[in-house]
Amino acid sequence: MEVKKIEETYERISKALGWTTDKQVSLAVAMIYLSRGREFDEDAHHQVSQLIKNQEGFLSPLRAHLHHIVTAYLTLGEKPAQEALELLNANQRALNEHKFWKSSYTYLGGLMMTKPEEAGRARELYKAMQTHHPFLTSSEDIPYVALLSNQEGDVRERAETMNRYYKELRPQGFSAGNQLQWLSQVLTFDSPVFQPEVAGRVVAIRDFLKAEKIKVRAEHYPVLGFLAVAKADGEALRAVVDMARELEASKLFRWYGQWVLPSAIQLTLAESVQLHDKGVAVFAASVEMLLQAQQAAMMLGMSAIIASSNNSGS
Repeated sequence: MEVKKIEETYERISKALGWTTDKQVSLAVAMIYLSRGREFDEDAHHQVSQLIKNQEGFLSPLRAHLHHIVTAYLTLGEKPAQEALELLNANQRALNEHKFWKSSYTYLGGLMMTKPEEAGRARELYKAMQTHHPFLTSSEDIPYVALLSNQEGDVRERAETMNRYYKELRPQGFSAGNQLQWLSQVLTFDSPVFQPEVAGRVVAIRDFLKAEKIKVRAEHYPVLGFLAVAKADGEALRAVVDMARELEASKLFRWYGQWVLPSAIQLTLAESVQLHDKGVAVFAASVEMLLQAQQAAMMLGMSAIIASSNNSGS
């Protein structure tokens, strides 16, 4: 994909969403549309935006920093927006009923679910993860557990495997913390069984990108996992590097360096469904959802920092 197309899409979206919308939200929305290979339809986006504003309470996360990200999801979804919004709220309430506090993360988790009944297994996986990492496991993990808990396999085994990946990667130069936990979760996407070669693949991908002078920060750990799960080969990694360099050279990403690698991976994977040997659309769609969940989670982190800064300065 040409950088010019990315910049033009961002400019259109930024203008449509208005000056009150953080520019990084506009960028996240642009990446959602671009990764789906869809043009931004301002009228359609506005209609869904108004639907959400009309039906959600003033304090709902869907009317705050998540608003336009969720609007983009619903606009591009297969279900009518009204039906999709009702399902999202039903999923979110089910997570609440299973002792997840209502937050932006439960709404993100709701986006990962296909039906409310899935909330029970999400809670089981969350509790199993807490036995290994009681202090790291938090609301930020909800989008991941909502999706991964409904993959095949025992949730306790999956949690144990996450812990093994975490311990395996820690001595390999990966910093301890939430980002490494998210990476360990992503690596169980294909299987709840620990696979040493998967951990080795992540290390090799990290080292390849660093050798190519691509900045890999702790916040990027999960997207390395997406490449490993997709079994990205040398050609695919080269495509990621080439895209990252193009983005780095653009005026748009000059101010958003932390988005270069996730955006390059999101766009590259979107154009390379055949990366995975299963070659199924379901896999590609799920990895895309994980990528976008991570992007939205990063946005929540950024929004919290911005809000904190604004409050401290007032």
